[in-house]
Amino acid sequence: MRLLPKFSPLLLISFIVLRSLCGFCEEVATNIITSEAEKSTFASGIANFMEDLSELHDNIQIGPVAIKPSYQVNEIFDDNTFDAPQDEVEDFYTLHKTRIVLETPFYDFIKTNLDYKIDIFDYEHVQERDHVNQSLAGTVEFNFANDFNLKFMDQIRRHVIPPGYQRRFGEDIVDIDIPIEDQGINVFRDRRDITSNIARADIDFPDFFTYLDFSLHYFNRDVSYQRSEFNQNDFNRDTVGANFEYQSPFFPITVTSGFDYSIIQYNNDKDRDNILKEIPFDVTWNIDKRNEIYLTTKYKITDYRKNSRYENFEGWEVLLGNRYDISPLSSIEIYGGRSIIEERKIDNNSYFDTKIGIKYTRELKRFTGYLDIEYFNLDFFETNEQLGGIERVDGFTIDFNVKYNFQEWWFAEFDYGYNRQDNTFSSGDLTKNTVSLGLGMNF
Repeated sequence: MRLLPKFSPLLLISFIVLRSLCGFCEEVATNIITSEAEKSTFASGIANFMEDLSELHDNIQIGPVAIKPSYQVNEIFDDNTFDAPQDEVEDFYTLHKTRIVLETPFYDFIKTNLDYKIDIFDYEHVQERDHVNQSLAGTVEFNFANDFNLKFMDQIRRHVIPPGYQRRFGEDIVDIDIPIEDQGINVFRDRRDITSNIARADIDFPDFFTYLDFSLHYFNRDVSYQRSEFNQNDFNRDTVGANFEYQSPFFPITVTSGFDYSIIQYNNDKDRDNILKEIPFDVTWNIDKRNEIYLTTKYKITDYRKNSRYENFEGWEVLLGNRYDISPLSSIEIYGGRSIIEERKIDNNSYFDTKIGIKYTRELKRFTGYLDIEYFNLDFFETNEQLGGIERVDGFTIDFNVKYNFQEWWFAEFDYGYNRQDNTFSSGDLTKNTVSLGLGMNF
């Protein structure tokens, strides 16, 4: 069942061109309007209409309430819709992204924010992947003297993971931070409808010391699956943590660290209950105004309950990178990292995740663009009993994006993505290309 009318790439490109170039607008008008006076009136009307829209950018008010709506539509071609290792199915789909933000200041030190988002995925043929994601978040922020800050947030989110083949990691799972059981390679995953509620409180203490900043945070995440066959995955996570940031007065170095202590409880699978401890440690060195080196690390410990069928886990993450501004309008970033990732299976067959990448960013008048290339390798610790060997995955991704800002409030965008995974077992291979054309507006 269709959610919204389809946008073909041809219609989308035509809309962008006809709206952006006045010459084309006048040429179209010439076929309808014969007199020079009428042509002038038509062109003037278009110009006035665009100017009126431009004035709405960041300037919609109802009393003390600032309203900031945005909308983006993307027509996307995906040549491997289900992420299948073979017999790929291709399809076009339209992604509608709408957002409305309401901001209201109270006095000089209290701000409130209400943020609603809805993403509609509308497929041309593979309609079992049609789905809608929604989110509603409210925030109250108190800003006192000496950078003393209190912030409270609550978010309700309805999210769908559409059907597709199981992978070791996935953008949907990472995005919503939900630990879905890894069923292995080449396993078809059914649709999952998820409702989550996230409540968070942050306290940023006053800056009593010039070079030291300290904060505390607490958040609760409650996750429920809407289909009964996945109810064993319902869980609740309570996290308490602290962070500090130190800026050296003698060297251009910033050090941040702290801890997170989480209690994770599953409603219907108590064996998966665990305590997760995370210790981050990050260093940023600004060599000069154009050159920055950063090191991001985290140590993780997962302790399962006594007599659980799951093994305890200890692992770390390390990422080292260098950002360099070639010019005021271009930059390059080179990075490399190595991590130990927990695989949530009974034998806890964890793996090394190694990656290196390079990202180039460029601005040119109204154009902005980037090219991001990454190689990664997954190397499992133990033999997979079902497949009779040790699994290794070599992967390669490319993301190329170009954005053109016609005016401050509206833009067109092109994006190309490539993902290639070569597994020691052919059932884990993947080749995927996506091409996207989009048009967006921000007011």
